[in-house]
Amino acid sequence: MKHILLPTDFSETSFKAAVFALDLFGTKDVRYTLVHTYLKPAFSHVLLPRVADTSAMAKNGLRRAERRIRKHAGKVRLAQVASTEALYTVLNELAVRKAADLVVMGTQGEGNYGLVGRNTVAAVTECVLPVIAVPAEHERERVERIMLTNDGGAMDERTLEPLRQIALASGAHIEVVQVWEGEPPERLAPGSKTVSELLHDIPHSLEVVSGGDVVGAINEQARASRIQLVAVVRRHKSFLDRIFQGSTSKRMALHTTEPLLVLRSRP
Repeated sequence: MKHILLPTDFSETSFKAAVFALDLFGTKDVRYTLVHTYLKPAFSHVLLPRVADTSAMAKNGLRRAERRIRKHAGKVRLAQVASTEALYTVLNELAVRKAADLVVMGTQGEGNYGLVGRNTVAAVTECVLPVIAVPAEHERERVERIMLTNDGGAMDERTLEPLRQIALASGAHIEVVQVWEGEPPERLAPGSKTVSELLHDIPHSLEVVSGGDVVGAINEQARASRIQLVAVVRRHKSFLDRIFQGSTSKRMALHTTEPLLVLRSRP
């Protein structure tokens, strides 16, 4: 990873996500960009109470966030971006204009009280980049075991490349969990590679989870295997797509305490 985006609302959770990224990728040959989006006041009037200068508040907040990260990480290449556009729009623009590779952000914004924030859901569902969502409950620890959930859909080198880079950077073992709601397919599509072939040079193992409550079974498997990062491939019309649907409190319900890496399925 060469360029990592760190969305922030200046909450403790967003700082925790930044620390997770720095612990995982370090500062050598990596640059980071703090990204903050805010609402621009619609209008002001002399007879109305003074409207806060949200632009100045955003810039001041970014400066404070930068100082805190530099105090934690020391020498680090760190830029700032403030915008009134939707967060996923800014992230997608930076993906192209600044060749960003990955987004790392907290799952809960300031005042969300444990619920997955709308910005996080929008980033996961709309951003073209892979996203790591770090929960507020996450306790800092070294990433040594990663779970990759495989629903049998097509995977290729480009889809798994972010996961490979994370595994190589951390030296982590990848536990590939084959998940089936019904009977597993008898064979792969012609020309498809198995996940083991795609991860040939990275230590990995294979487990199988099936049945009606697949998400619950994945949760249990993650706890039993002491997983520090759960990876899923985001593809439409897959049963794992349900993780990102429904009410805000139920979205991304795959896990509650470990970071979630959402990979992008390539067309």
